[in-house]
Amino acid sequence: MRVRGTPGAFRPGRRAIVVIVTLALALPLAASSIAGARSGSTSAAPALTVAPSSDPGPSGPVTAEDRRLLVRAESLLTRDCMVRAGFQLWLGTSPPADELLSFPYVVDDIAWARKHGFGSDLVKAVDARRRTDPNQRYVSGLSPERREAFLAALNGARPEGLEARPSGGVMRRSAEGCTSETQRRLYGDLAEWYRSSKVVTDLTYLRQRRVLADPAWTAALRPWARCLRQQGHTADTPERLRESVGTRGRADEIAAAVAEARCAQNGLAATTRTLDARHGDELTAAYHQDVAAKNRLEHGALPTARAVVAAEHQ
Repeated sequence: MRVRGTPGAFRPGRRAIVVIVTLALALPLAASSIAGARSGSTSAAPALTVAPSSDPGPSGPVTAEDRRLLVRAESLLTRDCMVRAGFQLWLGTSPPADELLSFPYVVDDIAWARKHGFGSDLVKAVDARRRTDPNQRYVSGLSPERREAFLAALNGARPEGLEARPSGGVMRRSAEGCTSETQRRLYGDLAEWYRSSKVVTDLTYLRQRRVLADPAWTAALRPWARCLRQQGHTADTPERLRESVGTRGRADEIAAAVAEARCAQNGLAATTRTLDARHGDELTAAYHQDVAAKNRLEHGALPTARAVVAAEHQ
């Protein structure tokens, strides 16, 4: 979870923290960005495998409900794999609804702004939950040797075997470990799943960068900034508005966020939605093979996911 331009934004640091970020798959829903720009039993459930479907099936993405099912199944399978490896893993709970809202360009929800400002209160809540997270406590309590073994069991000993090239860069991960074992069981072709899912995830950031670089976005900022001045704030972009608030206090943060959202109603919000949709469509077309592969693998994984989740309640 990250709040762009807001003091106290979460930035992953040392390796112990990266472990818990990796464990975010245990959440039924992935945490979204706020105003910017990821307890259960440790008993093992019966091992279930349903062969991924060879039928290409629907070409579009899975529904939100099906995605929650896939995430839950992945959580359960990873937990069970870690138990077999001699470790414990607790499943997470879904974050509050307000934390799932995303404002990567401009806050345009006045009610949300009145309640959360730019989201610094939500960042603090996330940090508080992280400090009391049973996985964090468990991993922190392991000896250095056991911690290394935990990481190897979860993510593999070395980042080798899987490769993706989003945005021209290279990402690698081990084809071993519980994360890979789980995804292999769900999606069948692990290499294709890793590659396509990483590329498609990166499209979100590519889309946002394109929107912020679009001349139409820059043009829409000018009347927004004039409106902002009438509200008593001086800034030519949402990010600079948040920087100007700094650490002046909660009341100033909320006032600036409400002004940002109110002024966004005069055209910037609508322009942003149009640009976001257009660049999203263009990127989906440009990366259609990766998008189609990810959709196909997710649809094919649903029978296994349903069986795994159903077994949880037996």
